[in-house]
Amino acid sequence: MHKAFYPRLAAQNCIKNGKFYFPYLLTVIFSSAAFYIVLALSQTGSLPELQRYFYLSMFMLIGTFVLGLFFIIFLIYTNSFLMKRRGKELALYNILGMGKGNIGVVLCYETLYTWLIGVGGGILLGMLLQRLITMLVTRMLRIDVKYEFFISVYGIAVTAIFFGAVLFVTLLLNLGRLRVQKPVELLRQGNVGEREPRTRWLLTILGLLSLGGGYYIAVSTHNSVQAIGVYFVAVFLVIIGTYCLFSAVSVVLLKALRKNKCFFYRTGNFIGVSGMLHRMNRNAVGLANICILSTMVLVMISATLALFLGTEDAITTRYPGDLNAEVWYWTDRPFDTDRAEQKLTEALEEQGATVIGSLSYTSTDQPAALDGSSFIIQDDVYNVNGDRILVLLTAEDYNKLSGQNVSLAKDQMLISGSDSLVGDVRFVFRGESGERVMNFTAAPTAEKFSMSSGDVYLGMVDYIILPDLDTLKEVENNCAFALGEDERTLSWFCEINTDGSDQQIAQWGQQVADPDLCGFNGDEDIQWELYRLETQAENRQDFYTMNGGFFFLGVFLGIVFLMATVLIIYYKQISEGYEDRERFRIMQQVGLEKREIRRSINVQILIVFFAPLVVAGVHVAFDFNMVRLMLVLFGLNNAALTAWCTVGSFLVFALIYALVYLLTARVYYRIVSGESRE
Repeated sequence: MHKAFYPRLAAQNCIKNGKFYFPYLLTVIFSSAAFYIVLALSQTGSLPELQRYFYLSMFMLIGTFVLGLFFIIFLIYTNSFLMKRRGKELALYNILGMGKGNIGVVLCYETLYTWLIGVGGGILLGMLLQRLITMLVTRMLRIDVKYEFFISVYGIAVTAIFFGAVLFVTLLLNLGRLRVQKPVELLRQGNVGEREPRTRWLLTILGLLSLGGGYYIAVSTHNSVQAIGVYFVAVFLVIIGTYCLFSAVSVVLLKALRKNKCFFYRTGNFIGVSGMLHRMNRNAVGLANICILSTMVLVMISATLALFLGTEDAITTRYPGDLNAEVWYWTDRPFDTDRAEQKLTEALEEQGATVIGSLSYTSTDQPAALDGSSFIIQDDVYNVNGDRILVLLTAEDYNKLSGQNVSLAKDQMLISGSDSLVGDVRFVFRGESGERVMNFTAAPTAEKFSMSSGDVYLGMVDYIILPDLDTLKEVENNCAFALGEDERTLSWFCEINTDGSDQQIAQWGQQVADPDLCGFNGDEDIQWELYRLETQAENRQDFYTMNGGFFFLGVFLGIVFLMATVLIIYYKQISEGYEDRERFRIMQQVGLEKREIRRSINVQILIVFFAPLVVAGVHVAFDFNMVRLMLVLFGLNNAALTAWCTVGSFLVFALIYALVYLLTARVYYRIVSGESRE
């Protein structure tokens, strides 16, 4: 054969199979563009060496790993769709005299074209979009550095090699499939009907138990530490349950619909349900994949959107004042809190600041376990009963923070927490030399109470309000008895607000952060162990950089997964359209009207197409509690904002999903009705 025969035939095959090949080629183009962009962003050399700019590189490296793993799986998966449709064509070449080796050479050229056009075009597209994406990222991260356009040689090389390797693997899989299959089998591949699947009760029970277990973990988790530990266990169970749901539970439901005579013995329902039931063996994996990808898109975008929109809430929670001072002091040494607050405000006024308000309070926090009505404080407390945190403060400071007006006797306390204990409550301090006990009569607070102390508590938190500072010091001394002398300290917090700009507040904060300049050193009434001062202004950039990086990565990966979802749906509908065309043609010949064909198509597509969306919505609803708890780790306690972002993300995704449905349903109808020709 002439040397140009194979490359010319490969090019003709790609064009002739454009309905299947071009979407695959576009997938390679957009995938390689996305991969190049994250690689280029991770290698940006014009950024200053500051922590907030380090986040960008870190997020992009994470994105590179996630995208790389996903593209390997996804391109192999979509390639199987493409080759399945081309079975008859390859068999025909073999029957006409081309050996399998010759057909393999053609496939090699097709893979080469895909690499040259897909990866080359993707890198060029990535270069064109790189500046736009960079501007978007820097705006979201509030980075004030002007990027110059640059070409990442590293990004080009890694993208070309990576996708070349993936396409080479798909080629090997295609050649292996070609070698073991016979031409007659390839010709009959699309005409072999599916047997009706059996009702697999064991798989159905496994699916229901897996889903139930995953859902139970999601809704029964009550703190962030537990959420981190069990989240991926819940995800694993839900994934198993999803595959079982579509493989076995769907068969049970379809057979139940078939037994419903009023529903089943209607033309559209009869054809749609029967068609789905006989093809459910192959449909199940595709539907489960669509459902899982949809869930991933919804969770990533809604969570990162809530985190980004709630950045100011997180900043205010972590740094409630313009300037936030924290001082640790020993319980057996003098520390005049009023004098310390006065010293700070005077130091700021000397710098030119106008103080418009200040608030200070003393507290301490200790790990504890709850045993009945006793709080156990000991060195190995986490081995007793969990990860509870006690935050203790005085009634005077509680009144400042809550606006209440309470007074407590020596043996009384208020409690606000997960259990809201009432009545007799004990504090048990267990140390190496024995045990100490303090008894109180507890009552719940007037309303749910929490405070911004500069710390993000990961466990279950109980706020304990004690009568006075002496009682608080006694509790802390007993904690030192149980845990060691290093625990004999209290924390004093002071929040100060001014009328200055962020730049001015940052400058004032740098001045009064020095204990000498704020007047603490040398004052006998203010003896401190540790002094720290932070401002909202100095930390706002880091918060936006961190949360903006998460949001960009979530949206970027969400778009990629959405593209994958759309492509799987497209290939699935097109493949099934060609499989169903002959069946519907026979039905037309025996008198089935096109109106009935369209109706049966609508029944089939509506049930199959929207089942993954409905199940994904259920997954997201049960996952909401876990996502909300994990966002607490980033300082976001606004559950309402998270809920609105979740609902909004689902509605937008459902709209896109419906548009894809309308497009693919139209193509499917044209195929099965004979209006579309190969």
